[in-house]
Amino acid sequence: MNAVRDCPDAKWFPSRYHFALARLIAFVRAHFPIRARTDVDHILLAIDDGQTAVEHYCVSIWLLVTATCYIAAVLPPRWAAAALPLGAAAIQLTIALIGTIGSGHHLRRNSLLLFGLMIIASAYFAIRNSPVRYVAWFFLGVLILNSLAWLTMLALRGAVRRLEQRCET
Repeated sequence: MNAVRDCPDAKWFPSRYHFALARLIAFVRAHFPIRARTDVDHILLAIDDGQTAVEHYCVSIWLLVTATCYIAAVLPPRWAAAALPLGAAAIQLTIALIGTIGSGHHLRRNSLLLFGLMIIASAYFAIRNSPVRYVAWFFLGVLILNSLAWLTMLALRGAVRRLEQRCET
């Protein structure tokens, strides 16, 4: 199913979200009634996990803030203002360098390596005795929460399938 027509319930289909935590939230939200819009005759909703701009922007900002905190932690205090542009540059350089490896679609490779590097950095800063350890533990906590949501969604895949079949024609 690539698109759903005239089914407002499709707005909260888990398959419209990328990360497991967002999918779980959407699945729970889908069980509450949605009032149909009265100002339109028809609606068409794409079923694509890349359509959720809010989800992707939140994760991007979260990674940027986390990287900025880590860079600020290793810089001298007088250079702390440079942490934000250095964090953005570090993320962009990582993505660009990964893009030079191999050919084809690099989204999965970029995601795995970028999150892998962030996990390594978070593990390093989590054991340090500085305020940045709270940022590191928050990062690791959200990652663990997303992993638990993934396991939950794996167990609920039959219920998700039935939910999404309500709008098939």
